[in-house]
Amino acid sequence: MTQADIRVAVAGARGKMGTTTIAALRSAKGVTYAGGLVRFSASTSGVEFDDLRRLIAHARPQVLVDFTHFPASKDIALAAIDAGVRPVIGTSGYGAPDIEALRAACSRTGVGCVFAPNFAIGAVLMMKFSAEAARHFHHVEIVEMHEAGKKDAPSGTAMATARRLASERAAAKLAPFGRAPTALVRADGARGAEMDGIGVHSLRLPGVVSHQEVAFGGDGETLRIAHDSASRASFMAGVLIAVRAARDLKDFVDGLERLL
Repeated sequence: MTQADIRVAVAGARGKMGTTTIAALRSAKGVTYAGGLVRFSASTSGVEFDDLRRLIAHARPQVLVDFTHFPASKDIALAAIDAGVRPVIGTSGYGAPDIEALRAACSRTGVGCVFAPNFAIGAVLMMKFSAEAARHFHHVEIVEMHEAGKKDAPSGTAMATARRLASERAAAKLAPFGRAPTALVRADGARGAEMDGIGVHSLRLPGVVSHQEVAFGGDGETLRIAHDSASRASFMAGVLIAVRAARDLKDFVDGLERLL
């Protein structure tokens, strides 16, 4: 006997990532697209809902893929967990306290959740390789580039990368990252933002899906680890991995790497 298909709903069903995810779910084996959550004007087709409780009651999803906007995403995820539906979150904008709130909700309910700043397999490997390099270089800068319409900066991937690099140094009992000093900054923001001693630079341009480069500097050498997504299809393999893993999760998973 084969296990029944996983029933999956999508929050942000009309967005660019939402529509791409729905197409991937409909063509994948072992999953069923159960319905979508939209902000307003739900269709009469029976698969779109503008209220999470109605979506859960009528579509009966086991997993909810979230590609909405923060902070609404956090409210949706916490409500889903309380209702016994496991969120797979790809929305950016979460800070460390928000992630801890999700972790606490999973611990309290025994309902799992996957939080993934980036679902592209190459991006996950880029962060993994960068974490390894963090033990060997004291200076690092992150440059991320996304489409002009992206609403937040830095990206969730850049923030997650910075947190992981800083954590890697701390775990190895190494000195925190330090930025090379600049004696005279001629324009505000020229050195970008800073997270845990790591420079973070956000570019927004039309024609771009996503790009991130982690640049390390040492004595007489540099190391650059970069990843590019040319289309949103690059994220779908990771989304499906997370969806298939989520059905039986009982705890919080931060990042896709643990599921690979």
